[in-house]
Amino acid sequence: MKLLSLSGIGLLLLAANGPVSAAEATATAKPKPVDSIVQTPLSADWAARLWLQDHGVTPSARIVVGTGVNSDGYKGSGWSTAEHIDLGATIDTGKALGFDGTLRVVFSDRFGNAINERSTGSYIQNQAFYGQGQNLRFNELSYERLLLNKRLSLKGGFYSMGNDFGGLPYTCNFNNNGQCGHPLGPIYSSGWLDNPTGQWGLRVKWNDPSGWYAQTGIYDVNPTRKQANSGFRVSTKGKTGLFLPVEVGYSHGTSGEDYGGTYKVGYYLDTSNADDIGDPAAPRASHRSGSYVQAAQRVWKPEGDTVRGISVFGVATLADAKTGLMRYSWEAGVSWRGVIASREDDVLSLAWNRLDISDRLARHQQLTGKDVQSNEQFVELNYGVQVAPWLVLRPAVQYVARPGAYASRPDSWVFTLQAQATL
Repeated sequence: MKLLSLSGIGLLLLAANGPVSAAEATATAKPKPVDSIVQTPLSADWAARLWLQDHGVTPSARIVVGTGVNSDGYKGSGWSTAEHIDLGATIDTGKALGFDGTLRVVFSDRFGNAINERSTGSYIQNQAFYGQGQNLRFNELSYERLLLNKRLSLKGGFYSMGNDFGGLPYTCNFNNNGQCGHPLGPIYSSGWLDNPTGQWGLRVKWNDPSGWYAQTGIYDVNPTRKQANSGFRVSTKGKTGLFLPVEVGYSHGTSGEDYGGTYKVGYYLDTSNADDIGDPAAPRASHRSGSYVQAAQRVWKPEGDTVRGISVFGVATLADAKTGLMRYSWEAGVSWRGVIASREDDVLSLAWNRLDISDRLARHQQLTGKDVQSNEQFVELNYGVQVAPWLVLRPAVQYVARPGAYASRPDSWVFTLQAQATL
């Protein structure tokens, strides 16, 4: 599997070194967002794709290969490779079906293995695109309608609520899932779901022209959908409750002339019953709740109008005191886009995570003579190379301290390489 994955990366590199297409030349001429690097699909100028787009259907396809090796682990060391594929389409229903709105459909497949599972035992995955069943999965079928001059957005269907809540620019410039994805505190301490596992839900969002927005929603909580044999489970069997998130945010700066930033605060309530993490024999709690704060800000740029520059970000989460595995989680990092002036879409990134295990659980472990957990910390330094408009290669060095929050487990150096191709 390792040789297959590395060969795949090599083939992608060979394709990337081919002549620049008309679509790639056009893409480079378009204005670029500052806080993210938009990938141009390899098939952007294919006749079939252009015909579909003219009729309101924009296909999407992506392949991600994350491979790496660790130095130490309580289960040993060695190579591990995880792969992720998703295929789908975004449909302009006005063009395609005659009524306004956007329909999205996505299927995903995951296979391979993970360093944290096979070797180190850390909560933070070294390869972000691993887990949630490692199977072919019905990812999304959603419909969104914009009203009131696009200020009001209504969305419903089967999709991950994490697609709309808790995201932050710059954080997916990393190979690990402590940054690439959503805050881990809610994921390990509630029914929060992240891509690619879907759930039934509705979301309402209000966008103000000043940059402020507010959104809320209601989603079902069904832990069985993450299981290996549940990739196409859309029924409500196994439902434990409802997930109710609320998020308010503000974004400013949209061009290279600005010092743009994004700020968010959120709260969630999960109505599922849950065990008291400090006393499993106690009556179950009637709900789980928590909150999060996220911020990203561009702080430096080398010239007046440019996407190049340095941005910093931070995330903090608070989980339910009685039921939350990770009472607190923290993230902080910096991304430097365009370190080399001639390569403004390359990104150098550094980030740190800390996951604090609940004191209630630690006391229970101590009283019962179990190995006591404290906190896990994780650092990643990487350089994302925009090899082609459709291909990113990101070598990284990672260090995990107290994997699984156990002092008895050895710290580990991990070296990873991620290849992400948008087809």
